[in-house]
Amino acid sequence: MPLGNSADKWGALSKWLHWLIALLIIGTSVLIWHVNDSTYWFKSTAPIFLEYVHWHKAFGLLALVLILVRLWWRRRNPPPQVAELTPFEERWSKRVHAAFYILMVIVPISGWVSSSFFGSPTKVFGWFVVPGIVPENKDMVPFAYWAHFGLAWALMLLVVGHIGGALYHHFVRKDRVLTAMLPERG
Repeated sequence: MPLGNSADKWGALSKWLHWLIALLIIGTSVLIWHVNDSTYWFKSTAPIFLEYVHWHKAFGLLALVLILVRLWWRRRNPPPQVAELTPFEERWSKRVHAAFYILMVIVPISGWVSSSFFGSPTKVFGWFVVPGIVPENKDMVPFAYWAHFGLAWALMLLVVGHIGGALYHHFVRKDRVLTAMLPERG
C-alpha cells in the first residue's frame, strides 16, 4: 500500500495516524474517566491516582505530537474522494473535520496548561519531563481544568458523531467512507 493518499484512496500513513490517534484519544479519555469515577477508592494523592494521571498526560502529549504530524501530512496529501457528497454534505463534512482538528490540538494543550498552572510536572513515560507551558498559578487551575474537561467532552461528542457518520455511510449509503479508512486485506 502506498504511503501517500491517491485521488480515491487513503494512504498507509493517513490510516495509521487516524487509528493510532483514535486509540490515544479514546484510551486517554477512558483512563481518566476511570480515575475520576474511582476517586472513592483512593485519594487524589494516592500513588495509583498519580500514576494514572501521568499516563493520561503522557498519552495526551503523544496524541498532540501525532496530531501535528497528521496536520502536516494532510496539507501535503489531500484527502481522497471516497464518496459522492451533496454540496451541503461536503460543507458539513469540512466543518466537522475542521472542528475535529481544532479540538484535537486544543484539548491536549488545555490539559498541558491546566497541569502547568497546577505546578505538576508532565513525565513522559518516565523518559523525560516536559516543562510547563505557563507559569504555576493555582488560582487558574479550576478554570483551566474545566476548560480542558469541557473541550474533551466536545471532542468525545464529535468522536461519537464521527463513528455514527461512518456507520451511516457504510450501512445506509453503502459507500466507501468507512472501508476506505480500514486496513487493506491481502
